[in-house]
Amino acid sequence: MSAASASWLDALPADFYDQLAHCLSLHGMACAELLSQPAAQPLIALSGLGLDTVQQLNQIQTHEALLTALRTTPLQLYHLLLLGRLTLDTNLATPVLAYVQRQMSITPEQLVQLRTYCLELSGAFLSTLEEHLPAPAGSASLGLHRLRVEEAFEELLAGQQAQLPAANLRLAEPQLQMLRLALLLVHSLPQAADHPFLRAVGKLPQLTSAALEPLIERLSGIRAQEQLQLTMPELVQLYQGMQVCGMVFVSDVMSRIGLEDAFPMISVEEGAASEPSPASHRQAVGEMVSGFTRWVQQTFPDDADIAQARREVLALADYL
Repeated sequence: MSAASASWLDALPADFYDQLAHCLSLHGMACAELLSQPAAQPLIALSGLGLDTVQQLNQIQTHEALLTALRTTPLQLYHLLLLGRLTLDTNLATPVLAYVQRQMSITPEQLVQLRTYCLELSGAFLSTLEEHLPAPAGSASLGLHRLRVEEAFEELLAGQQAQLPAANLRLAEPQLQMLRLALLLVHSLPQAADHPFLRAVGKLPQLTSAALEPLIERLSGIRAQEQLQLTMPELVQLYQGMQVCGMVFVSDVMSRIGLEDAFPMISVEEGAASEPSPASHRQAVGEMVSGFTRWVQQTFPDDADIAQARREVLALADYL
């Protein structure tokens, strides 16, 4: 940054570092927590920050050191405040905030006040920096670059959320068999078959063969009453797969595509002595499908992914 372009720094009050100290410290810790995530590589590439750089910026302890950083590496400080600010609005900041509360011996209410103060200050200072700093190479403006960083951050959060367990189940043997059967059936539906229902099923991204295979493999290694942790994408697959399975069994699709022998009906009673009738087979499948469907909808009544999955399944019924 040239002397002319950095003249705005002369207007900063002499006690500006004192005002910013807590903000820098909190944002720096939050930024370090973020960049330590395995999925943070795109953010590291966009910001040019690494854990070593964050550690160096965290060593700023005087007004003179702050001015030096703003003159020599202003974009590093900008990204530290931006990424720290984004992180402080998520549960990624939970361990950071807990550490700060312990170290400062403050109440939860005081911690909320501190966080709010720091976010307000960083928001104002980021706006000031965007008025004076040049954009990184490849960006038309710092504001547009900020949008790219924020988009990458949202993608990181979405990826993390997808990997969090949404449900922990312990299934009885008949339930486990039903889930396996549903996924195997959907996986085996001929994608190119001349049937509008099958073509519609094949367009659902969660139910493609490639998407289903990891979950099919997981279920094959689970035994009855073992804990089964499901992420939300996996739960959506089971939710849709079970309902597609139910639709197939109560329609003429099985006979039309020649899968009756490959997927015989199962009974609810494990190890039943007598062979159940086709009617009891269909009833057993219907009860398990409706029971699982109700459980998902009651457990996640406001989940957008489940709502979307339900709309997609309801649309399939038009093709039967």
